[in-house]
Amino acid sequence: MPDSSATDARPAQHLGVVTLTLMTAALFLTLRNMPMMAATGLQMVFFNLITVFAFLIPIALVSAELATAWPKNGVFHWVEEAFGTRWGLTAVWLQWVQSVFGITSILSYVAASLAYAFNPALASNRYFIVGVILAVYWIATLANLRGTRASGMISSVCLSAGVLLPSVVLIGMAALYVIQGRPVHLDLAPTVSNWLPLAHPQDSLVLFLSFIFGVVGIEVSATHAREIRNVRRNYPIAVFAAAALGFVVTLLGGLAVAAVVPKGQLDLVSGSVQALKTLFDTWDLGPLVPIAALLVALGAAGQVSTWVVGPIKGLWAAGRSGNLPPLFQEVNAQGVPRNLLIVQALAMSTVALVFLVVPSVNTAFLMLTSAAVILYATMYLMLFAAAIRLRYTESDTPRPYRVPGGRVWGLWLVAGTGFVTTLACLLIGLLPPGQGVRETIYAPAMLIALALVITLPLLLYHWRRPAWAQTAAADKSIGTVELG
Repeated sequence: MPDSSATDARPAQHLGVVTLTLMTAALFLTLRNMPMMAATGLQMVFFNLITVFAFLIPIALVSAELATAWPKNGVFHWVEEAFGTRWGLTAVWLQWVQSVFGITSILSYVAASLAYAFNPALASNRYFIVGVILAVYWIATLANLRGTRASGMISSVCLSAGVLLPSVVLIGMAALYVIQGRPVHLDLAPTVSNWLPLAHPQDSLVLFLSFIFGVVGIEVSATHAREIRNVRRNYPIAVFAAAALGFVVTLLGGLAVAAVVPKGQLDLVSGSVQALKTLFDTWDLGPLVPIAALLVALGAAGQVSTWVVGPIKGLWAAGRSGNLPPLFQEVNAQGVPRNLLIVQALAMSTVALVFLVVPSVNTAFLMLTSAAVILYATMYLMLFAAAIRLRYTESDTPRPYRVPGGRVWGLWLVAGTGFVTTLACLLIGLLPPGQGVRETIYAPAMLIALALVITLPLLLYHWRRPAWAQTAAADKSIGTVELG
């Protein structure tokens, strides 16, 4: 998800617990993950618990400590403080590159949902998927070139109309569907293998990555930690409340999809709209399907609008420190790094072509999700390691918020749990996502791709020139532009 820059200045107004809870939940509440959750059956309860308590909460708490102690430039500045500029640049580079794959997978969901507004058969048409991906992304890019204030408003509207409303309708109608005694397609057998990924673990673990991908970017909420009154008390309350809200809504949504759509017919990309269509058809409300599909697509498109410029912020901040050529440090009159945005759009357009190469839309979607998780997981490993190191090397730095639990043991427990979970996700990402993908080729290819992605920022750092930093220092007015 997007990174954010903050300033040292204290805000004039404070965020309340409810406001921060909703802002945090908005980062990961989506219908996009519900079909993948449904595909795991009752195992979604187990996977959801792991995601929230072993991944989401550790990231949020560790990021809050780092954000209140070092509020500038997010991940870049945190890792830089711990391990130096070279690795700070690498961390924010990974955060940016993963967004290219992540945005593409989200846009494929937009396309598949949109298909139900016109012709459901288009949801599996790779040319339609690619066409919508390119059209929506370039429109979002051009819109963000005009500044991000309007984009933020659009994202808020899209969240309400395209995520919360359809989620409530889906869960409510599914509950009525079950109460009326209609056929339930979710296996409710009280067996261990039905609740835990013991049978065919590889398939379940690959789907588990979609749970993780649904909450990445949660560190963004930590940038608001300094805006909270009594941060030591209220921030954890907001994080746990957001985690509980996200857990309940996404779990109920996943159960709703699993209950009304047979697993053998479930589309991993457009399954949420597929479930809504089944429910509407049950009560002869078919004409509402196109409206629901448009709203769901709108909600995902709003997320894309945030993703478009968000990850660029951290990379641009690192570039302004002299780590990118002047060409990529430039911003337009609205303070938007236009050249970086255009490069990002070209890269995303290239990645979108995977849908034309991979035979199955579902497999392509899972491949993109796995790639995004592997890249983001590598960055999170650096983040957790940085937090632990800074507790020792910068122990006297004021921390308005501290991970609870003594001087170091609480941080070791929280960051250690997050580190182990993240490492497991990276390893799971090396498993082939679907039939037709050769294991002997897939894992080495992903590792080589990861190595190349990490090598690029290291080469950039090695090749940097003094003039790059001088250019940044000479234009102080640009340096003060706030991209958010």
